[in-house]
Amino acid sequence: MRKLLDWIAAKLGYFPREFSRTRHGADAVERGQRWEAFYREEGGLADMIGRLRRDYFEKVADLKPGDLEALRALAMADRIAREIENKVQAVIDTGKIAENDAQHTANVASIRR
Repeated sequence: MRKLLDWIAAKLGYFPREFSRTRHGADAVERGQRWEAFYREEGGLADMIGRLRRDYFEKVADLKPGDLEALRALAMADRIAREIENKVQAVIDTGKIAENDAQHTANVASIRR
């Protein structure tokens, strides 16, 4: 059963160590709020990643025609920066989903009373 869960987690982009940390760690709502605050603050993670990606594109403009290896390296760097941003956004979205689930559960519980 554990191998099946590890396989599913890998297909969803989680690795066993990351999967166990994200599923059994701190409260998802708290974690999502902390990450969102750091992501959205002035000079925070969103600005840093955007600046990195802009720098990669500016370096592409300076390349000589036919310098395919440098172009591939910069394209890969941009892809990695985008993946990091996607992972951060996934943590934020997971927190928002957990918060919505808790609110919905509270609403259903109040209706049943």
